[in-house]
Amino acid sequence: MSYPGYDKGSEPSAPAQPPPYSTPYGAPPPLLPSGGQFPTPSYGAAPAMPPNPQGYYPPYNEDPNRGPMGYAPQQVILVPPPPANEVDYLGYSIFTLLCCCLPLGIVALVYSIQTRDANRSGNAALAQRNSRMARIFNHTALGVGIVVLIVWVAIVIAISLSAYGHH
Repeated sequence: MSYPGYDKGSEPSAPAQPPPYSTPYGAPPPLLPSGGQFPTPSYGAAPAMPPNPQGYYPPYNEDPNRGPMGYAPQQVILVPPPPANEVDYLGYSIFTLLCCCLPLGIVALVYSIQTRDANRSGNAALAQRNSRMARIFNHTALGVGIVVLIVWVAIVIAISLSAYGHH
């Protein structure tokens, strides 16, 4: 399938002129008034200052020979804080939660998790505080669990002896 005139490319020519300026409001006002100069200020306005006889003063960051100085963008390198290395007692907390004293084990587990989070975020002071609290609650839960176990064994022995001791 061929189109007539397709093979013949148009010869390159001068670029087409843009269409004439047209708006619903007419042409824009000229940049300078007719006559080529701005009108002189009137009614007490300050007279125009003469040009600076000493020449152009560049801004503080501009070299008059090279123009504005370009500053290379600075790299921002974010370095994560070093992780804290406090012991979190997580296994100890799970053991005391399941085997010794449930309420104190839950509190110890919460402090253990908070210690782990503070270690990851690099907050050494908070990690140290939470680690110490987890250890205190774990030791307390273990102590309560051992005391409860001893009391329970003593009660079972006492009941056994009283029930089977009087034949």
